[in-house]
Amino acid sequence: MTEVARQRAIGVLEREWHDMDTWLRSLSESDLDRPVFGEGPGWCVRDMIPHMAWWQGLAGRVAEKIAAEGGAPDQRGSRAFVGITLSGDEQNAEIFKTWRDRPMSDRWALWLEAHSRMMDALRLLRPEQLVRPDGPEGMHPYFAVPGFVHLRNHRGDIEAALKETATT
Repeated sequence: MTEVARQRAIGVLEREWHDMDTWLRSLSESDLDRPVFGEGPGWCVRDMIPHMAWWQGLAGRVAEKIAAEGGAPDQRGSRAFVGITLSGDEQNAEIFKTWRDRPMSDRWALWLEAHSRMMDALRLLRPEQLVRPDGPEGMHPYFAVPGFVHLRNHRGDIEAALKETATT
């Protein structure tokens, strides 16, 4: 595992987020209000922003802990590694409830802060702490999944929501 591989992984995460950020910010207010049915009752496109930010923040917290203490998440997963006891569904419901009535300016600030924190923390890691040749895009899943796989999946969900009409 090399420094080149580490820098490549960091570049992938930066590009994926930047592409998503540019695309999301291009959406209109009416686009942001479109329902995203697959996420649960009441979820709109605007609700996806703090949701994705929270999961990027999780990757940042994992990276911070690895950089400070060593070790890595075991089979219990990243949430347990950093002391989060809620299940994924419970966590998502909590994020939705917390952010439901917050203005877009707060959501954008969280989105940027979570990504920046994640990237700052990832830059502290040694190659062997970030890179895994058989992992998604050559990185450990506990960074790849919240860092870019999650964004790609939700972009598809949002694109589908933007195409739906009242009759579909």
